Amino acid sequence: MGKVTNFTIVYDRAVDNNVPTYSCGEWVTGRIVVEVNAEIEVKALKIHAKGQAYVHWTERHKSGSNSNTTRHYTQRIRYFKHKYLLIGVDGSEQVTVLPPGRHEYPFSLVLPHSPPLPATFKGPHGDVSYWMTAKLHRPWKLRIKVKEMFTLLDQIDINAPSLLSPQTASDEKTICCCCCASGPISLKAKIERKGYTPGESIRIFAEIENNSSRKVVPKAAIYKTQIFHAERKKNRVTELITKIEGEPVLAGKSESWNGVELKIPALTPTLMNCSIIQMEYSLTVYLHVPSSLNLDVKLPIVIGTIPLHPVNGQATNFSTQYGMNYNNFNNYSSTLPEGPEAGNSGFLFTNQNPGFQAAGMKSLQE
Repeated sequence: MGKVTNFTIVYDRAVDNNVPTYSCGEWVTGRIVVEVNAEIEVKALKIHAKGQAYVHWTERHKSGSNSNTTRHYTQRIRYFKHKYLLIGVDGSEQVTVLPPGRHEYPFSLVLPHSPPLPATFKGPHGDVSYWMTAKLHRPWKLRIKVKEMFTLLDQIDINAPSLLSPQTASDEKTICCCCCASGPISLKAKIERKGYTPGESIRIFAEIENNSSRKVVPKAAIYKTQIFHAERKKNRVTELITKIEGEPVLAGKSESWNGVELKIPALTPTLMNCSIIQMEYSLTVYLHVPSSLNLDVKLPIVIGTIPLHPVNGQATNFSTQYGMNYNNFNNYSSTLPEGPEAGNSGFLFTNQNPGFQAAGMKSLQE
């Protein structure tokens, strides 16, 4: 009997062996390639499509006076697990004979619009991943298996009304020095909107009143926060992305930021629609106070993929439209964009093949 010389999954969208990228509602198409150098018998050829979110981390806990135990925290959500037989019948011992040469088995799989799938993601304690697996079963032979990943991109449109709303925050503190307290320090900050795309600049508007006896230094920074959920526990990882610093504000003085710009570097979009992994961004405007805790305010931001449309350019006229009057701060909605419209199921059902649509076998003789 012959040998299998090549067994691969080839995506039609793959270029130069790179992992292909898709969005919800698109078709994942490709073919399974089987090359044999002589005739072989095959019991089954199966293709699986899987998507999941997975979280795992460990913690050390004391279990006695002199010993520690390692506790594992794990959580998994499976978005889909689907298989289809390209050769063979479940439970049957019937075999199919493949002649020598190259054989191609096309497939197509539609990704659901709703419920919306989270984008591909990889973090220190978890990931969201999607892949295809092909398995070749032969009589009296070990099963041959191949796995190929594909990337899912979540299209986040920052033109959604909730992401165009200005964001505001304020806070104040009083510095105590020994038995004496100086006057309060106050910070009020606004940004034009909640949604941005990489390469844009966030224009920051702020009012600083320093009634203390110390100078303070205004700063602003973008932070990425990842929160992993497993077994009713959380593991939070925060990373500084970029920051800027202003001129010191002396004791008894006030200062304004009238559109100070902080450029957004290349960033992965905000992770949406995943209940066990959160990956979000925030802009923190803060005052560094020597020998005391900083005074800071946080403004949530969403990093999207679809940039601002010209019709929404009025957001750039922020200082004219809203001015620098911070006496009346409004509560703006922080609702994230709604997902796509619901469909009947996660996969398209075609010719009694849920999810997959097999186009039959194409055999190329060498």
